[in-house]
Amino acid sequence: MSKFKIGLVVGLFVLSGLLFGPKVAEVSSAKQINWYTYQEGVDQARRQKKNMVIYFHAEWCAFCVQMEQETFSDAAVIDFLNNNAIAVKVDVDHEKRIARQFGIRGLPATFLLLKNGHQIGPMPGFIPPRNYVAMLSKIFSQS
Repeated sequence: MSKFKIGLVVGLFVLSGLLFGPKVAEVSSAKQINWYTYQEGVDQARRQKKNMVIYFHAEWCAFCVQMEQETFSDAAVIDFLNNNAIAVKVDVDHEKRIARQFGIRGLPATFLLLKNGHQIGPMPGFIPPRNYVAMLSKIFSQS
Protein backbone atom coordinates (compact mmCIF):
# COMPACT_ATOMS: atom_id res chain seq x y z
CA MET A 1 0.00 0.00 0.00
CA SER A 2 1.46 3.38 -0.87
CA LYS A 3 2.46 5.83 1.85
CA PHE A 4 -0.17 8.26 0.56
CA LYS A 5 -2.97 5.70 0.89
CA ILE A 6 -1.83 4.69 4.38
CA GLY A 7 -1.63 8.36 5.38
CA LEU A 8 -5.12 8.90 4.02
CA VAL A 9 -6.47 5.90 5.95
CA VAL A 10 -4.80 7.11 9.15
CA GLY A 11 -6.15 10.63 8.66
CA LEU A 12 -9.68 9.37 8.04
CA PHE A 13 -9.60 7.19 11.18
CA VAL A 14 -8.49 10.10 13.32
CA LEU A 15 -10.91 12.59 11.77
CA SER A 16 -13.90 10.25 11.92
CA GLY A 17 -13.23 9.49 15.57
CA LEU A 18 -12.95 13.14 16.48
CA LEU A 19 -16.06 14.15 14.57
CA PHE A 20 -18.41 11.20 14.91
CA GLY A 21 -17.04 8.81 17.49
CA PRO A 22 -18.58 8.54 20.90
CA LYS A 23 -16.57 9.62 23.88
CA VAL A 24 -14.36 6.77 24.98
CA ALA A 25 -14.94 6.00 28.61
CA GLU A 26 -11.86 5.90 30.73
CA VAL A 27 -10.84 2.35 31.34
CA SER A 28 -9.02 1.58 34.53
CA SER A 29 -6.37 -1.03 34.03
CA ALA A 30 -3.67 -2.36 36.31
CA LYS A 31 -1.68 -3.24 33.22
CA GLN A 32 0.69 -0.88 31.49
CA ILE A 33 2.33 -0.73 28.12
CA ASN A 34 5.70 -2.47 28.04
CA TRP A 35 7.74 0.50 26.81
CA TYR A 36 11.27 0.01 25.50
CA THR A 37 14.08 2.43 24.79
CA TYR A 38 14.82 2.89 21.11
CA GLN A 39 17.79 0.49 20.98
CA GLU A 40 16.06 -2.11 23.15
CA GLY A 41 13.03 -1.87 20.88
CA VAL A 42 15.07 -2.36 17.71
CA ASP A 43 16.70 -5.42 19.25
CA GLN A 44 13.39 -6.88 20.49
CA ALA A 45 11.57 -6.23 17.20
CA ARG A 46 14.34 -7.97 15.28
CA ARG A 47 14.42 -10.91 17.71
CA GLN A 48 10.62 -11.33 17.91
CA LYS A 49 9.94 -10.36 14.28
CA LYS A 50 7.35 -7.77 15.35
CA ASN A 51 6.32 -4.32 14.19
CA MET A 52 7.59 -1.33 16.17
CA VAL A 53 5.42 1.57 17.31
CA ILE A 54 7.61 4.52 18.22
CA TYR A 55 5.98 7.25 20.28
CA PHE A 56 7.77 10.62 20.32
CA HIS A 57 6.91 12.94 23.21
CA ALA A 58 8.17 15.62 25.61
CA GLU A 59 7.30 16.47 29.20
CA TRP A 60 6.19 20.01 28.27
CA CYS A 61 3.79 18.85 25.53
CA ALA A 62 0.12 19.16 26.57
CA PHE A 63 -1.15 16.77 23.87
CA CYS A 64 1.52 14.25 24.91
CA VAL A 65 0.09 14.35 28.44
CA GLN A 66 -3.35 13.79 26.94
CA MET A 67 -2.03 10.77 24.98
CA GLU A 68 -0.59 9.34 28.21
CA GLN A 69 -3.77 9.92 30.21
CA GLU A 70 -6.34 8.84 27.63
CA THR A 71 -4.81 6.71 24.90
CA PHE A 72 -1.95 4.87 26.61
CA SER A 73 -3.98 4.12 29.74
CA ASP A 74 -6.80 2.52 27.73
CA ALA A 75 -7.03 -1.27 28.22
CA ALA A 76 -7.57 -1.98 24.50
CA VAL A 77 -4.51 0.09 23.53
CA ILE A 78 -2.40 -1.55 26.24
CA ASP A 79 -3.44 -5.04 25.15
CA PHE A 80 -2.97 -4.30 21.46
CA LEU A 81 0.51 -2.83 21.85
CA ASN A 82 1.73 -5.45 24.32
CA ASN A 83 0.48 -8.33 22.15
CA ASN A 84 1.13 -7.08 18.62
CA ALA A 85 4.07 -4.70 18.63
CA ILE A 86 7.21 -3.52 20.32
CA ALA A 87 6.32 -0.17 21.89
CA VAL A 88 9.13 2.39 22.02
CA LYS A 89 8.96 5.72 23.82
CA VAL A 90 11.33 8.51 22.78
CA ASP A 91 11.62 11.78 24.72
CA VAL A 92 12.68 14.28 22.05
CA ASP A 93 14.45 16.50 24.60
CA HIS A 94 16.68 13.65 25.78
CA GLU A 95 17.05 11.73 22.51
CA LYS A 96 17.40 14.49 19.93
CA ARG A 97 19.42 12.38 17.50
CA ILE A 98 16.64 9.81 17.20
CA ALA A 99 13.98 12.50 16.75
CA ARG A 100 16.08 14.09 13.97
CA GLN A 101 16.65 10.68 12.36
CA PHE A 102 12.87 10.27 12.02
CA GLY A 103 12.18 13.87 11.01
CA ILE A 104 9.95 14.62 13.98
CA ARG A 105 8.77 18.23 13.88
CA GLY A 106 5.59 18.18 15.99
CA LEU A 107 4.45 16.37 19.10
CA PRO A 108 3.13 13.96 19.96
CA ALA A 109 4.06 11.80 17.00
CA THR A 110 3.75 8.11 16.22
CA PHE A 111 6.06 6.39 13.78
CA LEU A 112 5.80 2.77 12.65
CA LEU A 113 8.65 0.49 11.62
CA LEU A 114 6.99 -2.57 10.13
CA LYS A 115 8.54 -6.02 10.14
CA ASN A 116 8.31 -6.05 6.32
CA GLY A 117 10.76 -3.12 6.23
CA HIS A 118 8.26 -0.33 5.55
CA GLN A 119 8.27 2.88 7.56
CA ILE A 120 5.11 4.87 8.17
CA GLY A 121 5.01 8.26 9.79
CA PRO A 122 5.28 10.45 11.49
CA MET A 123 1.61 10.60 12.40
CA PRO A 124 1.41 13.79 14.46
CA GLY A 125 -1.02 14.81 17.13
CA PHE A 126 -3.28 13.33 19.74
CA ILE A 127 -5.05 10.15 18.61
CA PRO A 128 -7.99 8.88 20.71
CA PRO A 129 -7.71 5.28 21.97
CA ARG A 130 -10.37 3.79 19.72
CA ASN A 131 -8.82 5.37 16.63
CA TYR A 132 -5.29 4.39 17.69
CA VAL A 133 -6.18 0.70 17.88
CA ALA A 134 -8.23 0.83 14.65
CA MET A 135 -5.40 2.58 12.79
CA LEU A 136 -2.70 0.18 13.99
CA SER A 137 -4.91 -2.88 13.35
CA LYS A 138 -5.57 -1.79 9.78
CA ILE A 139 -1.92 -1.02 9.02
CA PHE A 140 -0.60 -4.17 10.70
CA SER A 141 -3.11 -6.37 8.85
CA GLN A 142 -1.79 -5.04 5.54
CA SER A 143 1.89 -5.42 6.33
